[in-house]
Amino acid sequence: MSDDIIIRKPRHFGHKIALACAALCAVLIVPAIAVFVWFWLTRGIANTWTPSLAAVVAFLGCCAGVLYATSIPQPLLPPEEPDAVDPEKH
Repeated sequence: MSDDIIIRKPRHFGHKIALACAALCAVLIVPAIAVFVWFWLTRGIANTWTPSLAAVVAFLGCCAGVLYATSIPQPLLPPEEPDAVDPEKH
């Protein structure tokens, strides 16, 4: 692997919104896990609420991951070479 530093574009407004929503989903996982564990210990896994809360935890975790990945800006493209072949001309 090379030790090149990846230079990324700055986050624009949409990236910042996605990052804030990812943080909100990550924060909401904590009470969802607590309520899931409480339901699991008091009512058991056979109750309909317990698997639903597990699905809520999984959903929030996936949302946080996808939104965080969306919030990462793309790296800058390398400068175009002057000798590059133009595919439209050939």
